[in-house]
Amino acid sequence: MGAHAGGTLFDIWLTGWSICRGYALENHGSTVSVHHAENGGWTEHFLAEPDVDTFRAAAEETRADPGRTLTIVTTRLRDLLPLGLSLGLHKAGEPQSLMSTNMMEQDVEDPRLPDDGLALLREHGATCRRVTVNWNDEHAASGAVTVVADAAVYDGILTAEKFRRRGLATYVMRALTADVLQEDVRTGLLLASPDGRALYEYLGWEHQADVVTFERRG
Repeated sequence: MGAHAGGTLFDIWLTGWSICRGYALENHGSTVSVHHAENGGWTEHFLAEPDVDTFRAAAEETRADPGRTLTIVTTRLRDLLPLGLSLGLHKAGEPQSLMSTNMMEQDVEDPRLPDDGLALLREHGATCRRVTVNWNDEHAASGAVTVVADAAVYDGILTAEKFRRRGLATYVMRALTADVLQEDVRTGLLLASPDGRALYEYLGWEHQADVVTFERRG
C-alpha cells in the first residue's frame, strides 16, 4: 500500500484489526484481502490511497465478482467516490473515518465504571486485549486493542442498544487505553463510524482519511 500518511496508518490499522478478529491477510500486490466466512463467505479487498488507474482496475475486478467487496482509504473521497459509482459499484454504508491520536497525551488512570451495577471483565490474550462490561449476565459494552509496532490499534468499540448514552463507550476506550499504555505505544489508531466520530474527537482523536466500501450493484 501507499507511502502516504493515510496509507501507512491504514496498513498498521489493518494489521491490528486482522489480529483482533482472527483474519489472515493475503497480499495481491495492489490490494490486500481477508476472507469473511460469515453470510455465506465473501472476500474484502483493501486499497490505500490508490491512483485512478489502480482504483479503476480494482473496481472492475469487484464489479465482476459478486463475492467481493472493495474498501479504500483515501484523502480524495470527492474524486474516488463518484468514480466508483460511475464504474457500476454501489456504496456499502456511509464512509468511515480513520482516526489517530497521540497516546502520550492520553489518560493513564484506570477509569471508574459509571454505574455501580456494572461489572468489568478484562481478557489479555496472546495478541489482543479485550474489555467487556456486563450488567448481571447481560452484555452492555465491549472493545479490544492490540499493539502493532509502536501503535495501539482499537477495534470493536460497541455498546448494546439499551445501554447507550451512559458513557460506556468512553469508559471502554479509557479502560483499554490505561491498559495498553503499560506498553511503549506512541500512536492510537481506530476506524470510526459517522456516529462514533464525534465521541472520538471529544476524546482527542483526529480524522486522517476517509474509508469507504464498494460492492457490485444488484
